[in-house]
Amino acid sequence: MDEHVVIRPLEERPGAAALLAEWFMAEWPEYHRGKTLGDVSSMFRLRDVQQTFIAELDDEIIGTVALRNSWSDAPQIETPWVGGLFVRPSDRGQGVAMALVDAACAHAFSSGHESVHIAVRDGADSYEQRGWKMVGTMMTDTESVTVLRCDAA
Repeated sequence: MDEHVVIRPLEERPGAAALLAEWFMAEWPEYHRGKTLGDVSSMFRLRDVQQTFIAELDDEIIGTVALRNSWSDAPQIETPWVGGLFVRPSDRGQGVAMALVDAACAHAFSSGHESVHIAVRDGADSYEQRGWKMVGTMMTDTESVTVLRCDAA
């Protein structure tokens, strides 16, 4: 990852939620069908979001991730969950996504959580190579996802 990439909490960039919402609506149009920009922007301020992080390169936002108390499609047994992971297409493949995930996990562990979960469509092996353990699969409304867990050291 570029040494100039900075990961910081979303609240340090007021107004950035609108940009993130635009990205989410373009990346996942089926999920956001019928929602307004304001609806999607408000997702970053929901009660079940512990913290949203952004990645910046030269003061330009290039990615985001959220640490949530739950994941809407999962049985509410295990929390917290990493979700809403997005990196601008031109900045993918450079380690930004994993840096964002690491920031979310560090926040969870420093808040006293013993583990963090994530659900992924693909790329589970990348997480397993970084110490995440596969705990199963589940169906969302539209697809099967792999659920992984990362435990605090």
